[in-house]
Amino acid sequence: MSPTDEPPCIEAWGHKYHHSGRIFVPFDEKEQQRMVVTHKLYRHCLSGALTATRIPLEVKHILDLGTGTGLWPLEMAARYPQAEILGIDASRIQRTTAVPPNVKFVIDNVENPWPCPPESLDFIHARGLAGGVSDWPGLFKQAYEKLKPGGLLEWSEMAIQIFDFDSNLGDAELCPKFLESWRDAAKRNNIDFSPSPNGPLWLVEAGFENIVQRTEIIPVGDWAQDENMRTRKALFSDIFMDHFDNHCGLLFTNAGWTREQFDAVAPTFMEDIKAESSKPYTMIVFTTARKPR
Repeated sequence: MSPTDEPPCIEAWGHKYHHSGRIFVPFDEKEQQRMVVTHKLYRHCLSGALTATRIPLEVKHILDLGTGTGLWPLEMAARYPQAEILGIDASRIQRTTAVPPNVKFVIDNVENPWPCPPESLDFIHARGLAGGVSDWPGLFKQAYEKLKPGGLLEWSEMAIQIFDFDSNLGDAELCPKFLESWRDAAKRNNIDFSPSPNGPLWLVEAGFENIVQRTEIIPVGDWAQDENMRTRKALFSDIFMDHFDNHCGLLFTNAGWTREQFDAVAPTFMEDIKAESSKPYTMIVFTTARKPR
């Protein structure tokens, strides 16, 4: 479909969303700026690497699901110049100039059939798909079918959850009023913004093995002393505070909220968190798996 043939986007609270109405992450300029900072945060959690997975240097076929602006495949192309890298995203926001010859982009919903033959891919990378996927088991089933035997999958998500670092109960979750409202809106829209806990089960059901989840702590607030954690906090603050309502417009509108109702609850979010914990944090979860050989 050419850009001129695409249906008009949906607008909500100053943001532009995919015309299907089923993708709750916008694609406008403000969201694209958030994607750049998020990419830096993921790389920082991986000590500068592009993946948590150890990929053989001779890898030939790579798929990036939810490629967004295309930053990840463009940087991977320099690392793996012999590999063919395909990025799929529902929105046409990828770079169109200076794209390496081994990178191609396809505009489509990642839940639709991918333009890859069965058992043709060496590595599938998926990041930040929460808010745009309704059928996670179906997504992983397709990943299994498209991977070669021994092929690798990496799926990463930032949790829409806040935890207490000082709790004696492990990862004790905090649930300020705004998060309760968020979850209610997500439930009304039949969308899961925190799918990582269910990931291992879905991957096992799809047939994957060697499933591992790696969790990286992201401090919320100013409590972190370690330089590494303070860098994460700074990057996350840029995402969280400056782009706070990016993912809320369509989600809350569809759930029957007005902007005035939202603005009455959202500003107290950080105050509620600080009242419950002196060391709140969220997390990024990297999930890796392999198709049996």
